[in-house]
Amino acid sequence: MAMNRKLNVIGLISGGKDSFYSLLHCLANGHRILALANLYPPAPTAKNGEEDEESDLNSFMYQTVGHTLIPLYEGILSLPLYRQEIRGTAVNQAKEYSTRHGDKISSTALGEVDNDDETESMMTLLGRIKADHPEADAVCSGAILSSYQRTRIESVALRMHLVPLAYLWQYPELPTPVPRKEGLLEDMAAVGFDARIVKVASGGLDEDLLWENVCAEATRKQMIKAMKRFGGSVLGEGGEFETIVIDGPADFFIGAIEVGAEQRKTVRGGGGEASLSFTGGTSRKRERQRADDMGWLEKLRIPNQLDDAFEELLATLDLAKVSKPGSRSRPPIVQPSSMQYHWEDEYHICAGRWTTKISNLSASYVRDSAQGQMERINQILVSILENEVHSSTDDIVFSTISLRSMDDFQAINQKYAELFDSRPNPPARATIACGNNLPPGVNVMVSVVLDTGPKVARQHLHVQSLSYWAPANIGPYSQATSVRLGTKDAAAVVYVAGQIPLVPSSMEIVTRSEESRSEQKSATFRLQTTLALQHLWRIGKAMNVSWWVGAIAFVVAGKDDIQEKAHVTALAWTEIHAQERRSRLTGDQTRTDDTGFDVWNQQCVDGGSFMTGRENDVLPDFSCLSVVPKDEAATPNGHLVVPPFFVIEVAQLPRSSQIEWQGVGVSQAAIKFFETISDHGNSITACSMVSDEKVFGFIGIRLSSTEDEINNQIESTISMLFKRCKVPKTAKGHRTLYTTHEMDMKRVEAQIIPCRSVWNVQGEELSAALVVEYERETDE
Repeated sequence: MAMNRKLNVIGLISGGKDSFYSLLHCLANGHRILALANLYPPAPTAKNGEEDEESDLNSFMYQTVGHTLIPLYEGILSLPLYRQEIRGTAVNQAKEYSTRHGDKISSTALGEVDNDDETESMMTLLGRIKADHPEADAVCSGAILSSYQRTRIESVALRMHLVPLAYLWQYPELPTPVPRKEGLLEDMAAVGFDARIVKVASGGLDEDLLWENVCAEATRKQMIKAMKRFGGSVLGEGGEFETIVIDGPADFFIGAIEVGAEQRKTVRGGGGEASLSFTGGTSRKRERQRADDMGWLEKLRIPNQLDDAFEELLATLDLAKVSKPGSRSRPPIVQPSSMQYHWEDEYHICAGRWTTKISNLSASYVRDSAQGQMERINQILVSILENEVHSSTDDIVFSTISLRSMDDFQAINQKYAELFDSRPNPPARATIACGNNLPPGVNVMVSVVLDTGPKVARQHLHVQSLSYWAPANIGPYSQATSVRLGTKDAAAVVYVAGQIPLVPSSMEIVTRSEESRSEQKSATFRLQTTLALQHLWRIGKAMNVSWWVGAIAFVVAGKDDIQEKAHVTALAWTEIHAQERRSRLTGDQTRTDDTGFDVWNQQCVDGGSFMTGRENDVLPDFSCLSVVPKDEAATPNGHLVVPPFFVIEVAQLPRSSQIEWQGVGVSQAAIKFFETISDHGNSITACSMVSDEKVFGFIGIRLSSTEDEINNQIESTISMLFKRCKVPKTAKGHRTLYTTHEMDMKRVEAQIIPCRSVWNVQGEELSAALVVEYERETDE
């Protein structure tokens, strides 16, 4: 989803403040608003011989109160307006939307509706607009926190070949350019919005607020006071209130909507709910611009690219300007062109209690292309799942794709995506190119992790809309997948996809301008390191990650700057944890102004789900950690505990990025942490869940020159890990080996990531890094 072009946007409007404010951000990003689209409820049924003026569906998906005023927008915005009656009901009430019912795809043809779900009415509406405006290539919505709404719009948009835009997604969590007390409502007021309250449905909000301007200062303060007392979202994300915009900035709104008191009627419902019904309204062209309408673009709040913590991190990296370490001796490294693998196209299966891993799928005997090899790998994988693991692609939660060349990325994506055509949330994924470090004849190698637990306990984050928050998916993968362990508690392991430094609103790789070319290269890498790490953090928080059990930073470098990049990356990982630690010790922990919540989570979340509608407040959360002291008796209060981490040098990354962060976290779990050095000088860092469901170990193998040395050190170090973590011999283990040496794949019994160099968090070069994940067979 490269976005180096300006888009022709269809604006989905309900009349509410959020959809219109999102349209302003479309304009600010250089896009063109082509047409407006609105869905309205069916005509109301007559009661006692009298027909109601209008109806309100009380839908999670559509705001319909005040829909009789919508036709007036065509005049005051000078844009064509298309409307469609909402047909059907919320047949699919799952949080994540899919058009599949069983094995049947319910709607595939453009503009056709062949099921009864209300979401599919949007398909018909957008199909009509595209017929009249074939240049339309994007659709914009005002989704802020509702995954229920966002995923349905994304489903329809992508089937219509439209880019989904959601510039307000997670907006309350994003950093503000200037301090403000009242959040998004204050931002809307700054650009001249007049948004009238047309419905109230929350404690503290009575019918006296109807037809008040929610952007007015007095009303904002009243809303904030009520939400603090009774709970809820100041933005109305929980259905606390709904609005109709009647005026806005003059160079977008060429007029305003006027509704007289005699044209409004209060309709009272149960539980203190009240709304307005309208018998009419008029549009009035503006004779002249108001003074406060001038220069709205300068007043429009565009979130900062970096959060405060990551601005501080970038400043630290810039100040350090990590110089290249002095040269040191290195053992002879086998050149990629001469590596002699003991290679056969054989895969490795490790079945654990909660997860199963299938490693090193390849098809070197398919000589035509990487795409042809991927097609054959698909066939092999499906066969393994059906005949050996007794599972399906629906259970894959994470995958790693290693290519010979990133030039094959698009072709591979097309074939890989076929594995997940029928599911709304493909697995999280990391994609790298290993160059000639891959075995001869192997152009693509795939490894996957399967969740063997109940699907109801699985959670995904799959944002496909452009926003300011984090990058949209640029391939068939989710940002993260969460797997719950056991049934005793809500503890979960979260697999986060590889994150590259894309600017979320443009989907372009971030760059930096400096005076000298040499400094620009280093400065750009520092910014890319920081931004990609922020993406990892934001996704982690959205998935309620409290602690990273470990991370990998894939980097692309030359022989002259790999040591510098390894040191910069290691410093970034250490410093971002140190910042949170300092904040914890000083008690300086703050939150943004209004986080709100997803109303679907509050009312419809399944009892077995462990996810909530709010992001985790703190990452890393040191309160969930207990440290097994090292010899020097380190404690959480006297020693900075940093999760294990390795820098892996590869040949290429997607979109010519210089760095890709990939992490595994835990949610709602207490963690035991220890680190030590083995007799051979190899480092061991381990995180085990206090419930003893899983043990994660990160092992750094010191520089060696032979395969036998590496294998011997791996086995002896794993034995030490078992002993220190009290892992029983019956434990099932998944292994991932990052190595610069040729290896006997049968002997290693691990997922292999061939690479150019390996570095630890101290900035020291290693021969290999081993990541192990062990699961207990039975409760002890």
